[in-house]
Amino acid sequence: MKKMNLRYRPDLSRYYDGLSLAAAIIAIYFAYQAFLAGGYWRPVGFVFGFGAALIAYGMFAAPKRLVVSRYREKLVHKPETWLRLVFASDFHTGEFKRAEWYEKVVLEIQALDPDVIFLGGDYVEFEVESIGALESLKKLHAHLGKYFILGNHDYLDRPQDVRNFLSGLGFADLTNGHLTLKKEGRYLQISGLDDCWQGHPEIPPIRAAEHLPHITFTHDPDAVLDFSAGDTDLLVCGHTHGGQIRLPVLGSLLPIPTKLGRAADKGRKIVNAIPLIVSSGCGESEVRARLFNPAEIVVVELGI
Repeated sequence: MKKMNLRYRPDLSRYYDGLSLAAAIIAIYFAYQAFLAGGYWRPVGFVFGFGAALIAYGMFAAPKRLVVSRYREKLVHKPETWLRLVFASDFHTGEFKRAEWYEKVVLEIQALDPDVIFLGGDYVEFEVESIGALESLKKLHAHLGKYFILGNHDYLDRPQDVRNFLSGLGFADLTNGHLTLKKEGRYLQISGLDDCWQGHPEIPPIRAAEHLPHITFTHDPDAVLDFSAGDTDLLVCGHTHGGQIRLPVLGSLLPIPTKLGRAADKGRKIVNAIPLIVSSGCGESEVRARLFNPAEIVVVELGI
């Protein structure tokens, strides 16, 4: 898969903030003028007023919401036990969120009593110095361990420092790595892939034993395009943020930065006969707003 050079990508967050603020002010002005005009202009004023309120909500209230999205996946025909996996991704420190937000994420994850925790990359937006906001991740504990892979943003500034920081918090690096977990006499194979934009993912992942259930973690859902049926039983990823700004029925209003696009922008999908779960992430990038698409923690009950 062709790699994209994001190292010198400009920070457009202030531009988008200004644009959103200008749009809200213009909407408020036209709403006010329409109400003054009265008559049939008043419904028009209501529309502009609603638009201004929606912009304000999306910029300042909606990004503070955090939800837990739950899935249940039978990886074998007759599961004998269930393993609880918690996945969090796309933190994007240094942009809009502060350390207090990530502490809230940590509390939510720990309350889920996970068997295993996976972090899906994009811990920083641009500069690695901001990663200190994730210090609270060290409080996380899981019965069978906690692991991480990197995302494309983590390669923009000293990726090894990102790895060292997370390792120092007790997380194991599973980039292009493999492990087998055991719970109540049942086994689960897990593979972690490097980012397919900036890294060197080993695709397809290695299955040590074909008869054992297998799941794969990666940052970008596009990785599944290089998979064939049977390469893995489930792929879990992030990267898309679900588009951040969505409308009912219409879906994402912003472009999805993947080849799959809206075909796999969030939630559970099937691609190349492989189940795919795409997280909307815990942070925002470039645009501070979210709408009808809150930040999320993903919980997957795995039947093994």
